Amino acid sequence: MKKQVSYLQKLFYDLWNDFGSVYLIVNNSERTQIGKRGFTEEEKKHGLILVFNDKTNSKLDWDEEGNLSCVLAFGTRKEDVSINHDDLIGVFSPDAGVQFLRGDVDKEPTASRKPKAEKDDEKRVISLDQYRKKGRDT
Repeated sequence: MKKQVSYLQKLFYDLWNDFGSVYLIVNNSERTQIGKRGFTEEEKKHGLILVFNDKTNSKLDWDEEGNLSCVLAFGTRKEDVSINHDDLIGVFSPDAGVQFLRGDVDKEPTASRKPKAEKDDEKRVISLDQYRKKGRDT
């Protein structure tokens, strides 16, 4: 597990530095806190995608377990964010055409988890189409 988080961290910074923005996919759980804002009902079901770009405070704290702490802006409000390493699902960049999804964690938010027998035949695919820049040939 530690190896997957370290790959995610390295790719996260490489994408941010090379392309100016990076997206982090986060599951909802009691271990992850998104300031006072919290998770919306929709985010509790499907997870949350956080955007890191040139407007984001670059002071991020990753502890040795791979937990992430930072301050992010949601509109005009700044929130303290604390993400448990088990809730870090993936990182992607539409500009780079790259995504890394961890295979060692359940990619469904805790609230919507199904018994293992029911979900063995299902695969969750995250479409990046809504995050692509408009007017660009891909």
